[in-house]
Amino acid sequence: MNKRKMFVRIVLSSIMRRRSRVLIAMVAVAIGATTLASLAMITIDVPRQMAREMRSYGANMVVLPKGDHDSFPPAVLDEIKGDLPDTILIGSVGLEYQPITINGLPYVAAGTSLKAAREINPYWYVDGQWPTKPGQVLIGREIARATDVKVGDSLTLTQLIGESPSAPPAEPDTLEAKGHAADGHAADGHAAHMAAPGQLTNEGGKPIAPPDKKLKDAAPGGGADMRELKVVITGVLETGGSEDGFVYLESADLAELTGKPYQLTVAELSIAPKEESIEALATRLTTAHPQINAEPVTRLTHSDANVLEMLRSLMAIISLIVLALIMIGVSTTMMAVVTERRNEIGLRKALGADNRSIVGEFLGEAVVLGLVGGALGAAMGYGLAQVISLNVFHRTVAFQPLVVIATVLVSVLISTLASLFPVRRAIDIDPALVLRGE
Repeated sequence: MNKRKMFVRIVLSSIMRRRSRVLIAMVAVAIGATTLASLAMITIDVPRQMAREMRSYGANMVVLPKGDHDSFPPAVLDEIKGDLPDTILIGSVGLEYQPITINGLPYVAAGTSLKAAREINPYWYVDGQWPTKPGQVLIGREIARATDVKVGDSLTLTQLIGESPSAPPAEPDTLEAKGHAADGHAADGHAAHMAAPGQLTNEGGKPIAPPDKKLKDAAPGGGADMRELKVVITGVLETGGSEDGFVYLESADLAELTGKPYQLTVAELSIAPKEESIEALATRLTTAHPQINAEPVTRLTHSDANVLEMLRSLMAIISLIVLALIMIGVSTTMMAVVTERRNEIGLRKALGADNRSIVGEFLGEAVVLGLVGGALGAAMGYGLAQVISLNVFHRTVAFQPLVVIATVLVSVLISTLASLFPVRRAIDIDPALVLRGE
């Protein structure tokens, strides 16, 4: 039998002879390892899941056109999405804002992919239904109240597309003539001679503009050409934010209203970064795409970081407390073992055993305690992490092999460190005192 086999046999024999005490120490290590493994798995996996969950509360990065440009092509957003791994990109949406009027009142229309807007803003409350086909819109709560419209009503969106340089202001005679035309009065023969066929005239026979054109010219922004789009309201949007003052419609509908190709005024991204911070990610995107300027939403980013940092700090404090308890439990048990074996150790030293062999034997027991207790604790820790995560965070945690390995190694290390003081007491035993029975 070589020395290594002899050493293993001595250690196992020592453990078996004092299995009740060793079992207590092993249980202490296993309980500690269980707590450590479960906290580690929760600390690693739950914040990652919570980070993705927090992204459901809105975008944390906005992309704006750079320089003097007021828009950028939708293809740029596609390129940005291609630069981001699917594992960190929760959602994205591009929007084009355009001024419109509804019943003569100025508002803002937001052309977008309503499906993407719904995915990136799941917290939006919609009274009614999200639009499912062209010609349907979401209207903000403030606009609905101001214009007294509701779900199912038809609405005409109007946009001024250019000022008419010769557009005259409304004149009293033309308004009077409007009354004639509206009442169905026919013009006299002289007036009919001066006016073109089908054209309205005043009492003096002077040609006048059609009544609706006159009314448009007299309204705010009068004198401008207009484009109109009739839509149906399928839902009233209420977020408590600026969205309540917008009309959301599909990008194709907005392009039809403006008569221009769809361009993005802003793009919003919801990102759960892993290896690099959201600020570093924004800088990288801005550098890679010269047309845009990516900026993190500081308020949301800091809120996410603060919550996750507090959770990690809490887990770290609990882990330190558990490590201290493991060391106290193992050290106390090993001290009891040393006291119990005092006569045996003194006799061995009297027969010529050196301190190295005694230290090796006790540290060998500590390593066995750490290995067995740590392995049991790591297995039970995964189960405990699942129970805690399901009951507290309502989600499961993924199995982390590295956490299992780290738990076993930490258990061995803590058991070894906790045995140093009892080992010191063991090598200080004076064989002469033991032989004298003192």
